[in-house]
Order: sequence, then C-alpha cells, then structure tokens
Amino acid sequence: MTQEPVSRVSPLAVTTTRQYPIEQAFFQPLVLSAILILLPALAVQFVMDMDTLPRILKILIGNWISPLILWFFVASLAHLWMKRGKLIREERQSEVVAKHALPAVLNSSVPGVDNNLLWTSVRQQVPSSKVPSDNLLLTRLRLYLGQKHPSSDVDEAFGITEREYMRGSFSLSRFMVWAIPILGFIGTVWGISNGIAHFSDAMTSTSSVTDVSSMLKDNLPLVTNSLATAFDTTLLALLLSVPLMMTMIWLEKREEAYLIQLDQQWFHEIKPRLETFSGHTAATAMSANGETAAPGMAPVQSVANEIKLLSTQVGALQETMEDLYEMIFESRLSDYKKHGK
Repeated sequence: MTQEPVSRVSPLAVTTTRQYPIEQAFFQPLVLSAILILLPALAVQFVMDMDTLPRILKILIGNWISPLILWFFVASLAHLWMKRGKLIREERQSEVVAKHALPAVLNSSVPGVDNNLLWTSVRQQVPSSKVPSDNLLLTRLRLYLGQKHPSSDVDEAFGITEREYMRGSFSLSRFMVWAIPILGFIGTVWGISNGIAHFSDAMTSTSSVTDVSSMLKDNLPLVTNSLATAFDTTLLALLLSVPLMMTMIWLEKREEAYLIQLDQQWFHEIKPRLETFSGHTAATAMSANGETAAPGMAPVQSVANEIKLLSTQVGALQETMEDLYEMIFESRLSDYKKHGK
C-alpha cells in the first residue's frame, strides 16, 4: 500500500489557510434560481395580459418587484438546502474518522509510534476520495499530530475559529432574510406613489367639475391596481420571509449542535486516547531512568478538558443570544418606523 506523504504543518498555517467544509457558495443557487424563476416571471409580463391572470399569479408575478422577491427567496432556500447537504456529508465523514478509521489505526499500531506515521496510517484508512482533507475532525487531528508539544490553547482557538466560520457562512442568508421585507416595503412605496401620480394626472387634466365623475371612472382602475401592487408586494415579502427565517435558524442550530458534538467527541473520546497512546513511550522512558509518572495528571487533564468544553459551549450560547436580541431589536425598530409610534 502506497503511503501518502506527511509533512509537519504549523498550527497557525492549518487554521488560517483551511476552508470551512460546510461553506456553500451563493453564486450557484443565485444563477440557477434566476434562470428558473426570475427570467420566466419577467418574460410572462411582456407576453401575457396581467389583468387576465388569476389573483394568486398577480401576487407572484403581477409587477416587477414580486419576481425579485421570489428570486431572493428561492435562491436563499436553495442555498440553505445545499448547505444542509454539505452538513450531512460532514457529519458522516466525521463519524467514519472517529468510529472506524482512528480506532482501527490505534488498535493496529504500537503505542508510542511517531505522529507522522500515525497520521499516514489514518490517511490510508480514509483516503481523500472518501474523507476530504478539510474535514473538521480530520483537520483537528492533523493539527494535534503536527505539534511536537500539544497545547490545549490550540484546541480552544480551533473551536472558536470553527464557530466564527459557521457564523460567517450564514451571512448571505441573513442578508436575504433582511432584504426580502425591504423589497416588499419598496413595492409598497412604489405602488402608492404610482396610484397618487395617476390620480394627480387625472385631476390636472380635468378642466370642468362635470368631467370629474367620468375622470374618476376612467382612472380609478389605474389607482386601485397601483394600490393592489403596493400591498401585494408587502404581503408576498412577509409570507416568504417567515419560513426562510425559520429554515435558516433551524439549520444554524443543527450546525452548531454538530460543532458541540465534535468538541465533546474530541475532548472526551479522541484526545484522551491519543494522549494515553502517545504518552506510553514517555512513561516507559521515565521508568527506565528511575522516575515515576505523576498518577494524578490524567484526572486533572480531564477536568481541564471539561472546563474548556463548557467555556466553548457558553461562548456559543452567548453569541446565539446576541443574534436573537439583535433580530428582536431590528424587528421592533421596523415596526416603530412603519407605524410611527
């Protein structure tokens, strides 16, 4: 079996140059949804008479703003769906590494083996075609084995970096959740403005009081259509923003739960076993020199790992609460601006 070359990589290089494996580019769903939703909806407006369309179609494609709202909604939903697929693959790959590959390597290796050889054996068990090199658990394992003197500070920094990547991967989805209601409000202002403009033009073109009745009869449909557009865009935007927000929060909570599970698996299962496995040679050398290893170090290290895991989880909960407070404040501010009280 051909061995993959292994090189020692500095922890800083690993954490700064790697890519977040659950990150999903927004360009692909944006272009795909434009082809499937935006372009056909705009084409229908030039081909068909909008007055003959059913009410539901008028709400969806009856003006130029509603197709934009649909486009943003479908693109965001497709982006979250693709991101969910990446998260599922990431979970399965981490399970392969933690439950199958790493235990098999440790069971078949001699305690105290060089970390480079240990990493090579792990990559042979899980080739790049099966588990990519940017897998979170695999990256953390490579970072640990690449250190001459493993430090717990690196694990803590790695966990913080993972959560920062996670928050950044939802930035465009948060923008879309914010932009869809804004488009609805723009449609409201645009529709009311058009309605007032039609009414104003009709009034200025009337020179006699007796012509007011016929003027209102002729121009009232234009005014009511503009007002219908104003309220239809807001209705569509609010209806679509609610399920999109729920989907984004659900996926974000699931991704955060995966990162917490990864931390628990690393600190409770993988890292203690690696420390015991790599510390066998050190203990043997100390015994040969007439020294004894401190028997109380293992419980102390376990407690330290527990404290660091709890600190990471509390930090993640604090960030979630800050996001929730920010969304509530923005919602209250929007209601205040809308109602003027």
